[in-house]
Amino acid sequence: MSEEKLSKIVINRIINYFASVFSLADVNYKQSITDIKEGVSFRGFNIWILICSILIASLGLNMNSTAVVIGAMLISPLMGPIVGLGLGIGIYDRVLIGKSLKNIALAAAISIATAFVFFKITPTEEVPELLSRTRPTLLDLFVAFFGGIAGILAAARSLSSNTIPGVAIATALMPPLCTAGFGLAIGNWDYFAGAFYLFLMNSIMISLASLIVVIYLRYPKFSFVDNAKKRQVKAGIFMVVALIIGPSIYFYYNLLQENLNNDRIENYIKNEVETQPGVHVNNYKLLNIDDKITLMVNVSGNYIETDSILALQRRLEKYSVIGTLKIIQPQPIGFKEQRLDALRTDIIKELYQNTEQKIQNKDDEIALLKSEVKRLSITTYEIDKIATLAKSQYDLQRIAVDNLVYNDRGSKKDTITTALVKWDKNLDASEKKRQANKLSQLLEIQLSTKNIEIIEIK
Repeated sequence: MSEEKLSKIVINRIINYFASVFSLADVNYKQSITDIKEGVSFRGFNIWILICSILIASLGLNMNSTAVVIGAMLISPLMGPIVGLGLGIGIYDRVLIGKSLKNIALAAAISIATAFVFFKITPTEEVPELLSRTRPTLLDLFVAFFGGIAGILAAARSLSSNTIPGVAIATALMPPLCTAGFGLAIGNWDYFAGAFYLFLMNSIMISLASLIVVIYLRYPKFSFVDNAKKRQVKAGIFMVVALIIGPSIYFYYNLLQENLNNDRIENYIKNEVETQPGVHVNNYKLLNIDDKITLMVNVSGNYIETDSILALQRRLEKYSVIGTLKIIQPQPIGFKEQRLDALRTDIIKELYQNTEQKIQNKDDEIALLKSEVKRLSITTYEIDKIATLAKSQYDLQRIAVDNLVYNDRGSKKDTITTALVKWDKNLDASEKKRQANKLSQLLEIQLSTKNIEIIEIK
């Protein structure tokens, strides 16, 4: 046997081996269709199991416990109608499509109502587990898509248990439904809309994944009495698909643009702001302030002058970042005094030029700045008194208090009494929030001001 023929045999055997390993030929079409249709129905036991799983998930979100949320997913029956919708579209079964849509709506309504009642009667903080489900991301969509593929593949083999793919699908659906109920309970429509939008997008991605697998596996199509009826049903199904997929493409595009803008912002912060000499970026976020998209950047370290801020603003265009720039930074120690010294030097120069009017203007400016320094300064005695009092009442490791001037990109400035605090490491988020509110009240009384900002440092 020649070497060329031997190589071909080896290659063919390798190809055949991997083809058999990844083969999806053992599909039980009849049984899997029957199983999926049975799982679409939401009545009796399924309803109560759904309610219990939503309550457990709500408890997990309330406690910020991922383990409890996963426990709720293990018993969630949400897989049936979502996968059923993809199967119905794939085999042209309009009855299955209608039943799946009706039961998806029923499951969503019951889930949101249950979560609403739970969060209405249970005090809940805005914990990360909840807030992370208020805005969809591309990663959420990928979880839903691959969960849908796992679900329909498991159904295609008529596995005795669909727990594992069911968990993958519940991961994408249950937390958003709970968060939507939470948004309704606290009257926050942004939370409700964001979470419900995430639920809808994930449902569509799961059904789309199921549809793709159904088409790939060549499930037998629903038979019709005549071709006219077949064309009519197909047209109706395509219309439903267009109504579902069309808006989804638009929302997906917007989501993709938002993610791209976030990437551009990250590059801008890294390459422009963080490269400023001696400047450290504490955090940044994109906010809607007075109907304007504003990039808020909180920095510390060396003071960024107004001309540098304007230059940074202009460089936003280079990165195609949507929004305007606002730098929040502490006023440097001795800034006012340095300005006074510079003015005195200018006055001495003016004396030699016999410009009495200019000297008077400088004197007026000096007086104004002295008054401003006196107004803005907090004495060391006050700081020591406040720090001692605060540490005696709250779980603080460190505290610093001063009047800081916050600049926007224009000429507007705002002086805010700011406390930088480092909490005891054993405090949880809710206790930190409670003590921060109390500390703010203490500072208002001690400093006779209503404009207080509490900033946590790590």
